[in-house]
Amino acid sequence: MWIALGIIAALVTAGLVYLLRSDGRFEVSRSLEMAVPADRVFNAIADLRTWPLWSPWLIHEPDAEILYSDDCRQEGGYYSWNGQRVGAGRLTHVSLRPKSRIEQRLEFTRPFRSVSRVNWELESRDDKTLVSWEMTGRMPFLLRFRAARMEPTIGRDYELGLALLQGYLDDRTPHPSLDFVGAEKLEDFSYWAMPCHGNLRQLEAARQPAIEALTAAAVGRTGLPLTLYHRFDPLDSQYRAEIAIPITRTTPDSSYTRREFSGGRYFKMILRGDHRFIPLAWYALASHCRMHRHKPDPARPALEIYQLAPGQADHVNRVETALYLAIKG
Repeated sequence: MWIALGIIAALVTAGLVYLLRSDGRFEVSRSLEMAVPADRVFNAIADLRTWPLWSPWLIHEPDAEILYSDDCRQEGGYYSWNGQRVGAGRLTHVSLRPKSRIEQRLEFTRPFRSVSRVNWELESRDDKTLVSWEMTGRMPFLLRFRAARMEPTIGRDYELGLALLQGYLDDRTPHPSLDFVGAEKLEDFSYWAMPCHGNLRQLEAARQPAIEALTAAAVGRTGLPLTLYHRFDPLDSQYRAEIAIPITRTTPDSSYTRREFSGGRYFKMILRGDHRFIPLAWYALASHCRMHRHKPDPARPALEIYQLAPGQADHVNRVETALYLAIKG
């Protein structure tokens, strides 16, 4: 017993030493060039009433309580939010320099208390604007161990937010639109597949040729082309996947191996937009399930079904992909 207590005490001491040595500071920054004049970008960001229309966090809880100050487009203006999923806090304008820079104070009161600084830089490039969004802060003492993960994690939110903001400013430009459909049960099916392992760039290059080859071979196919991710992490660019086409029992034999998908409970999301936004969509779906306490089931594959492919849509923003994340329960 004393040995066990000694080990526990040593681990606690080591953890405290690590927390004391780490200052918990983090910095997140992302940029996107938008085909929009700087004054329009500035006005949209400064008008805090627009934020629920493109915020990468409020999309997860659109009915969260939002309150605005009377002067929410001026220095000192703010909006506050209070939700069951997105926590609670306040965003306040500290400094507004028309068409060039916005400085803000971001305060979280739930799930933990913290204060961060948010900066927006706008660089005019003829009729376009390079929009840079930055946040710097310090994690609370007991959460300092999470500081190193803030950049890759929150960075995805900032990438998604910039893409959504671009769509808000000009719906003709390529941008994602996300629809969190909800939990549903998928049925079993048979399929032919081509394995594809590596990074997302390799998958993007292999997807269309594989779909075309499988579709040509699968006479009597029963469904839309898809990708099954057997090793999947929305924060990791590496994957182990299969590009597949569903088949029937009467589909003639071919050089492709027949495989079986075992159905189950999944959370579905629809992405409307170019396939370049698929990694951000997967991150948003994983975040949504975590916030809504849907526990992922890593033993089953995640599915990506191409409901309307780029060659079938009359505009890149109408490309439609269904994403299914396996969940328990």
